[in-house]
Amino acid sequence: MNRFSFVRFAALAAAPVLALTLAVAPPASHATVSTPATPAGGDLTLTLTLAPYQGNPNTCGTATELEATTGDQVLLCYTLTNNGTTTLTHQSLEDSLDGTILSYEPITLAPGQTHRRVRTIVAVGDTQRTATWRGYASLPSYSYADTGASGFVDIAGTGTRIGFDAAPDLAAYTSAFPLRFYGRTSSALCVSNDGVLLFDDPACLSPQAGSTPDYGYAYNEPLPVTVGFGRVLVPTVIAPMWSDLDRAPGGVFAQTLGTEPNRRLIVQWNDLGTSIASTTTARFQVIFQEGSDTIRFEYAATAFGNEADHGAFATIGLQGDPAGLYTQYSYREPSLAPGRSIVWTYSPEVGGTAAGNTVHLDAGIPEIAVAPAAISAVAGPGETVTRTLSIDNVGARDLAWNLGEAPGGTTAHFPRTPRYIAPPIGQAAEATPGSLASTFADAVRLPWLPTRRPLAPNAGLPFFGTSPIAGFLGFDGADPTGTFSIINPDVDTWYFASQFIGNDFTKLYVIVYDSWTYPPGTYGTLDVATGAFTQLGQITGGDSWTWSGMTQDPLTGTVYAINSNDGLFAKLYTIDLATGRATKVGDITGPGLNPPYSIHTLAISPGGLMYGIDLYGQMFVAIDKLTGQARPIETLGLQLAGFQDLEFDPQTGVLYYSAAYVNSSGVTVGELRRMDPLSGLSTPIGSYPPTGGFPGTQVGTIALAKPSVGCAAPGDVPWLSATPTSGSIAAGAPGQSVTVTFDGAGLAPGRYEASICVHSTDPRKPDVAVPVSFIVSDAVLYDQSVTETSLRAFNNTVVAPAVVTGMSSEGADDFVVTATEGWRVSGFNFTAYSNNGTFPSHVNLRVHADDGSGHPGEEIVCLAPRVPAFVLDQPANQIGVWLDAPCVLDAGTYWVVWSFADVDISSPVLGLWGQTTVQHHQPAVWRNPGGQLSAACTAWSTFAQCPDQFDASARDFGFSVYGRVFDVCEDTLFADGFEATSGACRAAPRD
Repeated sequence: MNRFSFVRFAALAAAPVLALTLAVAPPASHATVSTPATPAGGDLTLTLTLAPYQGNPNTCGTATELEATTGDQVLLCYTLTNNGTTTLTHQSLEDSLDGTILSYEPITLAPGQTHRRVRTIVAVGDTQRTATWRGYASLPSYSYADTGASGFVDIAGTGTRIGFDAAPDLAAYTSAFPLRFYGRTSSALCVSNDGVLLFDDPACLSPQAGSTPDYGYAYNEPLPVTVGFGRVLVPTVIAPMWSDLDRAPGGVFAQTLGTEPNRRLIVQWNDLGTSIASTTTARFQVIFQEGSDTIRFEYAATAFGNEADHGAFATIGLQGDPAGLYTQYSYREPSLAPGRSIVWTYSPEVGGTAAGNTVHLDAGIPEIAVAPAAISAVAGPGETVTRTLSIDNVGARDLAWNLGEAPGGTTAHFPRTPRYIAPPIGQAAEATPGSLASTFADAVRLPWLPTRRPLAPNAGLPFFGTSPIAGFLGFDGADPTGTFSIINPDVDTWYFASQFIGNDFTKLYVIVYDSWTYPPGTYGTLDVATGAFTQLGQITGGDSWTWSGMTQDPLTGTVYAINSNDGLFAKLYTIDLATGRATKVGDITGPGLNPPYSIHTLAISPGGLMYGIDLYGQMFVAIDKLTGQARPIETLGLQLAGFQDLEFDPQTGVLYYSAAYVNSSGVTVGELRRMDPLSGLSTPIGSYPPTGGFPGTQVGTIALAKPSVGCAAPGDVPWLSATPTSGSIAAGAPGQSVTVTFDGAGLAPGRYEASICVHSTDPRKPDVAVPVSFIVSDAVLYDQSVTETSLRAFNNTVVAPAVVTGMSSEGADDFVVTATEGWRVSGFNFTAYSNNGTFPSHVNLRVHADDGSGHPGEEIVCLAPRVPAFVLDQPANQIGVWLDAPCVLDAGTYWVVWSFADVDISSPVLGLWGQTTVQHHQPAVWRNPGGQLSAACTAWSTFAQCPDQFDASARDFGFSVYGRVFDVCEDTLFADGFEATSGACRAAPRD
């Protein structure tokens, strides 16, 4: 082992538990106060109220309606008053929006007392909620008696065998009559060979589903239990002898005895040994009685001839809800004996229920509306044109906007008011250096998922990532479960810093966190096709060799990363990937971040705002990228387990969160989530599938292979300017207009593109990119365009659905190059329409020679597949198509042939070519090769030859040709144009 592998060695030797702690304000509060007692026979009452958070998380407000801004913290108070005469010892609270808040909580509420529960919630949207509170004088429960005579009735010879062919040894069983358990009724049982039943569990899933191997319920636990060992919630348990039992030599049987309404269902484990060598076998039963909650455990034989005799390795008992409804007879004690019965008698609950009032929280937001969605302009060399960009606020709160960066600068995302940060979920323990590595203590080489084809960078949401237990991987963010693909299963090197740089999606930049091969701090690239690592050098200038959270600022191109002491006490650095030199920005610290904190992931929004996650505080954090100062936004509401990562979609501004956490069932979950940057609330998109022996794959870094928009800040693009560049719009106030100026001075003819990004305080659309296209055109060489026509031809290359691809069609019209020198064509304008106001984005275009008989000839002079189509706002009803390279034409007759490209009719977006009643040269032609539109016009046909498609008055299409007349040199000695004199010129265009 080399010297750099010590952390790995220590991690593999440590327990796989991540201790989390944070010193913060107290959690949501409980308070019990005395009030005058009401007359006997009263009821329970529940009142819900709201109040804005103003520094004290224990404040109980009085309002039932409250206005707030999305992302604000609000105090929600539940007040229960016991107006009865009975003391309530346990409480359950169910919120109509958030589900279970309390479950059988041991809170005593005497007659006349009031109990308050205050929660800090985040205001999101316009919501109404209520709640139901149930108070218990006594919980529903089972008591047992084990002194009666045995009632064992052997059914091994008469019952139905429940077969277990392989692990996890589980089988669903449906009773012939409704069974009762803890007052509930169901006929669905899940039977385990390992001496346990699950009530009302028709799915009968293994608690270790996805693990390899899947041991089912072989690993018994003491009651209460939420999971057997892994993935599935286990709310109910009927355990006569829950332990690791063999299938042989006997089996498990079930039989219904008696007649209605006195039937009994018997489930019998017959002659089973244990997983360790047995010399004898056990026989025992569970018996259900029709119409009764009473359950009997019957034992005929309890010895195995080993240390597991008489239940010494087993769990015996009942569980109706792990939150508080369970009775354990014994756990790993030799408490059983042959010929003994355990009779379980049910006592229903005693208590009352209170339905609360409804509270209304109106969390408004500013909502930006930008029009048009794209801007285009055409001008000649040296000309200037203007367009108008409209910005409106259609939301219920004031909006601020800016064309350069997010309004408010690099701290615009800091919370407006102090935040209450709830304690981390889970048992608190002191965090120490090295505990991050111990999270992955079991991350050794495993049996891997079958390798699948790597995703292409043009997939819907093409994510690539690294995992300490799966290696280098890829998936589509729309379906991470179904598309998860391990590209390279090598886990000998761990990376917790990865990012695509400069819109190059062939390689992923990474920094080594720990490795058997490379020293920590080594950086390089991973080939996205193979996962092969190319070493570039060593990051220098940091306080340590531990790096994580690499990201690139889409506004400046600056690369940032976090340097820490094995994940603790993070420091923000910029990194020059050309040299490997790191420059410190500052410590990531600020009010609300309490040591030991671990900011280990970074993401920067399209507007330039930096965010991170504090692993120990389990918080979503806003960071100033210029100083490292940070503020908590909100707790994540998850019990984090392992490294996390964040990634913005650079085009939409959506924030994705690769989470690893322990859910409420104690299951470690790895999944992709979508996060609201304003509130820190996240919702799952899909889980990562199990890898090897792990039920959930943790993906420590993610990077999205989508190009950054490349926003043009004011002054960045010399031919583009806008005024004003910032503003604010009150809710309900008129919108504001931005004058966008296109300046053709000094620009050669051609196509120029940029994007104006409107950054705003709209939390749902903080960054709106407006694509800008500027065509500096040559002269109009030929024009037969029309500005408005009701005559239109279907003009689309249809690629989907497959059953209608025969609708594909294209039109053609001719023009004459009149200059003997020839033309240098740079583009075309087409009179065009769409079916719904949105055009397909590209066209397929060709220029053909004339065949001499009024049709396009076989010779294709110029070919331009999938050329961008620019919708021109002036003149109306026109699209512009500018060629990547000029089309050089001799004098003569030519045909321009085109159609909208890659049209999916189900989208539904399709385009039409406008027609004119004026005949110019030869009549225009059209064809539908597949014949699904017009069987008579599968070859080039005039409009008159396709009466089923076109009006009789149509003659030609509307279009115009842009370019310039070619210069021809008389002096052929200098015809190449390389002579640097005023007499130099171009050669003739064609032989």
